[in-house]
Amino acid sequence: MALSDYFHALLDLFYPRYCLHCNAHLNDSQEIYLCPYCKKTISFIQNNHCVRCGTALGPHITSTTQEGCPACKGKHFYFDTITSITCYDGVTKTLIHKFKYAKQKFVISVLNNIVTRHARFEETLSGVDVIVPVPLFWLKKLHRGFNQSELLSRGIQRHLLKPISRDNLRRIKNTVSQTQLSRAQRQTNVHNAFFVKNPSLFKDKKILLVDDVLTTGVTVSECSKKLKESGAESVHVFVLAKAEYNT
Repeated sequence: MALSDYFHALLDLFYPRYCLHCNAHLNDSQEIYLCPYCKKTISFIQNNHCVRCGTALGPHITSTTQEGCPACKGKHFYFDTITSITCYDGVTKTLIHKFKYAKQKFVISVLNNIVTRHARFEETLSGVDVIVPVPLFWLKKLHRGFNQSELLSRGIQRHLLKPISRDNLRRIKNTVSQTQLSRAQRQTNVHNAFFVKNPSLFKDKKILLVDDVLTTGVTVSECSKKLKESGAESVHVFVLAKAEYNT
């Protein structure tokens, strides 16, 4: 046994590793955060998804940028297209909850790995000029200690080598959680919640707007409205997980 193997065995003895989702022991595995089974169960959204709202579609359902799909037909969005990587369930949901609400900041490395190993990652995002994370209100960011969308943006930046604009798009309204609100209430909640400090920085830019979870698309649409009003050429939304919304 190599010296490094003894070292890792000693670490496992005093700091045993467990799967973040199912709590299975990882001491006999090369994995650090997720067991091999849980990694396989991540619900990736494959090629057949709505380019307008990000919803996973069945094999016989189609969508267009103008018309969308049955889930978003008739709804107005200010962004141009959207890419969702996973469904907001199972392993992904557990990881996001540990990351955002249990403040286990190290989980970002797992989430960024999920993003960058997806087949559509580079081909979908290669044409953007600047990466813009959906901002948190300053008080919420102070309480949480970080902006999850900004940390996701940093992981994307390392692969795309595009600049991040962290402070130009700002949230100026301390909105309540959208979780229990209807679509109409969500729209009222985020109305005029965002502000662009220096519009010239976004003029004629192809913007990648990054968020962790998408439900109705109201928040990212309101952000996109402000970006378009600033002169952005286009806004492509990129989210880690797409949640179902039945209200």
